[in-house]
Amino acid sequence: MVTAYYPADIAHALRARWVQTEGSPLPEYAVLTQFLSIIYQASLLQEEARPVECHVVLATAAQLTADGPLATGPHVVAFGTPRPWNEQEIRRLSPAVARPATLLAVRQTEAGELALWGLLLTDTPWDRLPGSPGPTAEEVPPVLVVHVQGPGLLTCYCGATRVLTLRAGRIDGHGFLQFPTAWSRGRFGEMVAANPQLGPAEFDLIALLGHHVQRRAVARVRAGGHGGLLVFVPPGAVAELLAPGGLLRPKYPTQELGGEGRCSQLIHAIIARQQVLGDVSWTCYQQARDPELRALAVALDHFADLMADLMAVDGALVLTQNLEIVGFGVEIRAPHIALDQVYRALDLEGEQLQAEPADQGGTRHRAAYRLCEAAPACLAVAVSQDGGVQLVHHNAGRIIFWSQLA
Repeated sequence: MVTAYYPADIAHALRARWVQTEGSPLPEYAVLTQFLSIIYQASLLQEEARPVECHVVLATAAQLTADGPLATGPHVVAFGTPRPWNEQEIRRLSPAVARPATLLAVRQTEAGELALWGLLLTDTPWDRLPGSPGPTAEEVPPVLVVHVQGPGLLTCYCGATRVLTLRAGRIDGHGFLQFPTAWSRGRFGEMVAANPQLGPAEFDLIALLGHHVQRRAVARVRAGGHGGLLVFVPPGAVAELLAPGGLLRPKYPTQELGGEGRCSQLIHAIIARQQVLGDVSWTCYQQARDPELRALAVALDHFADLMADLMAVDGALVLTQNLEIVGFGVEIRAPHIALDQVYRALDLEGEQLQAEPADQGGTRHRAAYRLCEAAPACLAVAVSQDGGVQLVHHNAGRIIFWSQLA
C-alpha cells in the first residue's frame, strides 16, 4: 500500500504495477496523469443527486475492434464528432455507462490530447472480482480500464486484471482478502463431513469456493462504502444462540427452504460437474468454458452478492459455518461481557500477537469481540466504512483479530 492523494501519484503507481507489453501500452506519464485527473474530478460530482459511477477504457478503435464479422463479442459505437475529455462530459454520460459491460472510450489524438470518441459494449462485465471465472482474451484486450465507483474511489484494470484501487486517499494493490489458517482451520468442514465419499481434491475445492464466496461478499460491502458485520456460527449452536435471551437477536430470522442451503447446493453441483469434466480443481473453476459450469459459477457469485446486500441492513448477517443464512439485521447482545484487551495477529498463524485496547475499534468490531468471547466457536468478519477488514476469533482464552485492507 502507498499513500497517495493526487492523480500524479496514481499514474506513477499504475505505471509501476503495469505489465507493459506490445499489446498493452500506457501513454506517457503526463497524458496518463491528465486522463486520471479528469476521472478523479468526475468521481467527486453528482448527476441528478446520484454519485457519478461509470466505466472508462483508454484505447483506440483498432485496439477494441475484433477482426472479422462477429454476431457476438465487443461492439464499438463511435460518436460522429469526438467529445471533449472533461469531468462534466463524464458526468452527463455516466448514466449510460454505469453497467460494467458498457464503457466510455477515450483515445489520445495525434496532437497528444485526449478525446472521448465513443462507447464500447461487451457481452460480459470487465470488472470481475478475484476468483470469478474470467472472460477470454478476445473479450478483454489488455488496455487500461477505470471503474469509477464513487467519490475518490477508482479501480484500474489491465483488461480484466485488477491492477490497483484508489480508496480513501490510499492506493491498494491487486491482492485480496487472505483467510488466516488459524481463523478458518476446522471451522468450515460440515459440507465435507456430510459427504464422506469426497476426496482430497474435492475437499480443497470446497474450501476455496467457500473462501471465494466470503471474499466476494466482503469486496461488495467494501465497494458500497457502508461497512458490515458477518458472523459464522456452528450449525449445532444456532438454536441456543437465537433462543430468547440468547446472544443473537435477529430482526429478520430466516430459514433456507428445500433442505440443503443454496450455497452448499451450488458448491456440490460445481464439484459434480467438474467430476464429469474430469478435472476437479480451482484452476478448472477459474478458467471454465463449459456453459453449465459457468452458469453455476454465476449463481454462486449471486449468492455472495446477496450476502453483501443483507450486510447493508443495520446489524449483523449470521450464517452457519456451512454457509446457510440464519438471519440478518442481527443484534449481538452480550452486555455482560467485560473485555479490556484484544490481540492483533501479526502473522497468518496467529502466533505473533500484539495487545491492544478492546475499545479501540468501532461498534461493529467491539460487537464481534464480545460475541467471540461469549461464544468461542463463532467467527466474525467486521468491515469498516473506510474499507478495513478484521477477522476475529477466540483462541486459548484470547480474542485475536487479523486486520487487512484487502
